[in-house]
Parts: sequence; C-alpha cells; structure tokens
Amino acid sequence: MRRLLVAGAHGGIGAACVRAARAAGAGVFGVDRHDHDVTVSTGADDAVAAAVGALGGLDGIVHAVGMSGRRLGDGPITECTDEAWHEVLRVDLDSVFHLLRAGMRAMTDGGSIVVIGSALAGTFDEDFHTAAYTTAKGALIPLVRSAAFAGAPRGVRVNLVAAGLVDTPMAARAMGDPVIQGRMPRLMPLGARACTPDEVADAVVWLLSDAAARTTGSVLPVDGGWQLR
Repeated sequence: MRRLLVAGAHGGIGAACVRAARAAGAGVFGVDRHDHDVTVSTGADDAVAAAVGALGGLDGIVHAVGMSGRRLGDGPITECTDEAWHEVLRVDLDSVFHLLRAGMRAMTDGGSIVVIGSALAGTFDEDFHTAAYTTAKGALIPLVRSAAFAGAPRGVRVNLVAAGLVDTPMAARAMGDPVIQGRMPRLMPLGARACTPDEVADAVVWLLSDAAARTTGSVLPVDGGWQLR
C-alpha cells in the first residue's frame, strides 16, 4: 500500500481512511464528487487516471462513497419512492462497479481494494428499514467477490468492510434518535455505542496491508456485534 486512491475522501469514513493510510506511510490521492464523480463511469476513469498521474501508479483503492436515501423517500418496500431507489443504487452500488472496473484495469499486480459496506446488508431492523439502501449494500457482497475472483491471478485482493452504525454526519438521524440510542446495548452489544470512523479506517488499513496478504473476497464486520442478533 504505497500509492492509494480514496474515493469519498471528504466523508467521515473516507477522511479517516486518508489519515490512517498516510500515518501508515502511504501516498494518498483523495477524490470526492465535487472533483471526480465516481457514480458515472467517466468520473471513475478520470479519478483513477488522476491518481496514477499524481502518485506514479496505483497499489490500493478505498471506496468510501455512500448516501442515505431517507430524505428522498427510502423506507419499507411499500413506501420507497422511485427517486430514492434509483439514486441510492446509483451512488451506493453503481459507483462501486465503476471504480472497481477502472481501478482493476490500472492497478499494479499485488494491489488491494477495500469497499465500505454496511451491516444492514445481512440483517433487518425496524428502525433501519430502507429497501433501497439495504439492497444496494447487499449487492456489494457478490460484486466484491466477483472482483476478488477476477483479481486473484494477478494477486489483486478485494475485500469489504461491513460497518455498523458509525458516528458520521450521514448517521446523524440515528445518532440523535433517543429510541435508537436506547437500543444500542442490543444493536451493538460490544460497548453499546456506535463505531468511530477511525475504528473503521483501522480495519481498512489492515486489509490494504501485507498483513492481510491471504485475505480476499471477505466481508469483515466492524459493527460492535451488530451481526450477532
């Protein structure tokens, strides 16, 4: 992990990944939607080309782009709006496909890619019932494993971090909801609190590093025990 592209570098988890990777000695090229919009294929291609140009090559990628669709009407399947469905899948799923395709074409052999996913991909909860978001995050698992299979002959590893509730601006609704906060001992029994962005970033840096050299196609939970329910 000498030369790293972080997409979503201005978000809570993305910014933490930038800090952690730099602390580990990596050169980091960060992008966000205002400069390179990876939700479209040309934006992903441009982001990868810019990173290669700035860093002299590409050994690692972190995809930390994401959105909640609640403000657009995401919710239970009978209530989810067309706008929420299409926009959430565009941002949370299409962008991963675009960046994986562009990044794997340009990445050096032996590189590593980490995608930030969600614990909601494998569980359902009455306070987090969002058809579009859950579907987009769930679809990341076979997508990441398809990329891992394709990359394995070149030594390119692709893994996913399934984050639980993380204390970021995107989670402001949940962090400020007294009902959800009261349920934290059950939702995330390990410490009964949300994860910090830095805790997620630590797992990302480990997956990028040589310490995880035999790990690919994995789903690593960083969720305080969310999946134990």
